[in-house]
Amino acid sequence: MWSSIRFRLTIWYLLVFGLLLATFSAYVYSQLSLDLREQFDISLSRTVQTTAHTFIEFAERKQIVDGAEDTVAELHLDNVGAAIFQDRNLLAASSPEISDAVSSTGILSHLGPAGQTLFATEAGKRKRLAAMRFQVNGVNYTVVMLESLDELMLQLRRMRRIILFGIPAVLVLAAFGGFVLARKTLEPVMTISHQAERISAKNLDERLKIPNPKDELGQLAGVFNALLLRLDNSFRVMREFMADASHELRTPLAIIRAEAEVSLEQERSGFDYKQSLGIIRDQSKRMTRIVSDMLALARADAGQQKLRLEELYLNDLIEECCNAAQALALPRGVRLTFEPGEDISFCGDEELLKRMAVNLLDNAIQYTPSGGSVSVQLKADTSAVQLIVSDTGIGITPECASRVFDRFYRVDSSRRRSDGGSGLGLSIVKLAVEAHKGCVELSSQPGSGSTFTVSLPLAVGSRKVPVRTFEPSFLERRLPR
Repeated sequence: MWSSIRFRLTIWYLLVFGLLLATFSAYVYSQLSLDLREQFDISLSRTVQTTAHTFIEFAERKQIVDGAEDTVAELHLDNVGAAIFQDRNLLAASSPEISDAVSSTGILSHLGPAGQTLFATEAGKRKRLAAMRFQVNGVNYTVVMLESLDELMLQLRRMRRIILFGIPAVLVLAAFGGFVLARKTLEPVMTISHQAERISAKNLDERLKIPNPKDELGQLAGVFNALLLRLDNSFRVMREFMADASHELRTPLAIIRAEAEVSLEQERSGFDYKQSLGIIRDQSKRMTRIVSDMLALARADAGQQKLRLEELYLNDLIEECCNAAQALALPRGVRLTFEPGEDISFCGDEELLKRMAVNLLDNAIQYTPSGGSVSVQLKADTSAVQLIVSDTGIGITPECASRVFDRFYRVDSSRRRSDGGSGLGLSIVKLAVEAHKGCVELSSQPGSGSTFTVSLPLAVGSRKVPVRTFEPSFLERRLPR
């Protein structure tokens, strides 16, 4: 049952609706509770003030004690008790209960200025006290009122029952409505599914019927039809490929070129032509690079990787790669710098070393945001040379750092194929480094950039030669922002 989208949609609908309903109910209940308690305190405060005024009237005509007793006797309120104190001496009380409540709460010790009402709740009991100090002929008196909270608690209990019984009832109705709504919504999907079941490799020319191509399901059907068109073309290409296996990868490249010619034969604007040709060119380069990388890796796996060793200046090779990488750095607003240092003679495979350096630079530039920088350093001692490529990009988490050299591995969704990478660049780097008996290390923190350090041993006969005089490199000039 859980495999049904209709069931899952209904469950998610119930969860979201139930959460919203519970949150709203809790908010309404809390606001109602606050309002009822506030109204309760206001009513009790008014009763305290009325009692104080009544006592003042009686005190002007009678003895203080008699006035206090008459004031208490005048109260005819249910669940309400009263007491009058002179300073802390009890003059009159409607019941001993209020005297005990005053003693247990210590409310008389916390009274403020005359005319200010103070509230307290008796611990462990549903009793609310209100006390107010006032003066008669310069003498301090205090009126204390005690009222039960039972009626307030009863109202809140009724509200809780309504919520507890109402929410399940509403959710049952919502589940039924959600199920019907999901069924109605997914009917076009079932129609598309039945149509798609009838399509096979023998009738890829058929297309799904689209009642409304502008809605989401219509767009989905349009994408599926486009997929069928691509599959039809792919099957056609596969049949042609099987007739001539030697053209395994030339055939798709020839198709791309043919598509470009077809595009040029149609009347389009100059911008559309440039955009179409640019996409075709980029995809062709990418396919060629992927094939070349896969071939190199396949040869390495088969033990057929042979180095064409020759003497070269490693700093010149790296500078040449950096100059080429400016074409990637400039459009992205990334500043690329290289510190050439002294000339370093190295014995290695020039083409493989170039691919190593270019892939490191490409990786650093691809994942460095605009305004960031990529720095390249080349250091050497008597036994080894180090190539250090550092960037201020997105960084890599420690758990992913150990896998970045795996083939087709990408750290996260931010490293997508749409960025132009094939997932083989760092694998080629590792291959080139290990082929020269070296090692590559990664130091990175998320959000703080990454540093790749390549260590290559200096072969016998390699040497550091005197520094040559040359013009400042293009890389040493600051790129425009």
